[in-house]
Amino acid sequence: MANTDDLLAALAAEPLPQDLHAIEPQVMARLGQILEQRAARRSLVIAGAIAVLIGAGSGLAPATSASAAEPLLGVPLQAPSNLLGR
Repeated sequence: MANTDDLLAALAAEPLPQDLHAIEPQVMARLGQILEQRAARRSLVIAGAIAVLIGAGSGLAPATSASAAEPLLGVPLQAPSNLLGR
């Protein structure tokens, strides 16, 4: 069996393949894509968590009954002008 140090020394003595010089831009481009995907995924997770919290908060909040006596676009019955006018 060959010694590992001898194998590594033989590998170090060989010249580098020419294709390795062109690999760096491809690797950096792929790393950029991965970072963009992670950022997009993180944004979606945060938006989903906020939506769940808002939905749970509005679902658990005590419901108030709508009063038919108060007009939708008019002056509310509890407005100071209505209370002083009585």
